[in-house]
Amino acid sequence: MNAQVDFNSLKIGFGTSPLMGEEATTAVASALDAGYTFIDTASKYENEEAVGQGIKASGVAREDVILQTKLRGNDHGDVRGALERSLSRLGVDYLDAWLIHWPLPMLGLYPEAYEEMAKAQEEGLVRTLGVSNFLIEHLDELKAKTGLVPATNQVQVDPGLHRPEYRKELADRGIAVQSWSPLSKGGDLFETEAVVSAAEAHSITPSQAVLAWHRAIGAIPIVRSTNEERRKQNLEAVEVQLTPAEVEAISALPQRELGEWDPATHDER
Repeated sequence: MNAQVDFNSLKIGFGTSPLMGEEATTAVASALDAGYTFIDTASKYENEEAVGQGIKASGVAREDVILQTKLRGNDHGDVRGALERSLSRLGVDYLDAWLIHWPLPMLGLYPEAYEEMAKAQEEGLVRTLGVSNFLIEHLDELKAKTGLVPATNQVQVDPGLHRPEYRKELADRGIAVQSWSPLSKGGDLFETEAVVSAAEAHSITPSQAVLAWHRAIGAIPIVRSTNEERRKQNLEAVEVQLTPAEVEAISALPQRELGEWDPATHDER
């Protein structure tokens, strides 16, 4: 098996939630054919089998795909069983990246779960370990109890919720940031002067300008699209170099709170 995944070399990931069945299979195969190399799923999405079929249908060699899935909340106490089920559903014999989907601090099991995941990594069943939706307090607890630091943290990031101090702390710890829901809900975001101006300056769409902003701030956007042309545009977007002024203007958009997605209280099992 290859060494750990170098997340710093990844520019964009293809997300699969909430795609199911044939739609998920077709989307994954098409994304890989279009040039994506990083595929993201999760046990919670209940589409791992379809994602695995999409990888096989694409004809892209397994070793050329970065395949990432996540440990769901109900499995914090059955890590090995969860891994075996994910591997079986995906139809692969190893994972490139395996994340704890939510910390679920009310259960208090995530440090022990991560230690069990580390054992699977030592056995060669997983290349790289990470987390998702972890706050700094959860990372501190994880380090204190296990001595381990995740390679990556997939978190909610978009121009209206970009959490600069939090992202800096992750960077200082050597933890790569993946952005879920990187385009937020679109809508008003795509009509803001900062986004529209950047898009016009580079002859791209507003959504492409936002994806280019993610790369400019050092985050890996995880995007989903069932539209072939949109998938191509998303790939092209992360090659666009925004100016420092454009990045600053987009970053200066009004910020909102985490709300229902606050990992300190969110319970998704």
